[in-house]
Amino acid sequence: MLNRRVIEAVVIEAARLSGHELNGQEKLVVRTRVGGVLAAKERHRQRMSTGEFQWQKPKPPR
Repeated sequence: MLNRRVIEAVVIEAARLSGHELNGQEKLVVRTRVGGVLAAKERHRQRMSTGEFQWQKPKPPR
C-alpha cells in the first residue's frame, strides 16, 4: 500500500505539472482528503475481513 505522504506529494506534483501552484489552504485540503480516503479504505478493509455475523436470540433472564 502507498504511504500517505507519497500520495500527497504525487497529487501536489501533478497539480504543479498541470500549471497550478497550490497555496497553503489547497495543500491542507489535499492532506485532509487523502487522510480521510485512506482511513475510509482501512475501515472498509476491517469490515470486509471480519467473520459473518450470526444473530442469536437472547436468553431470558433468570
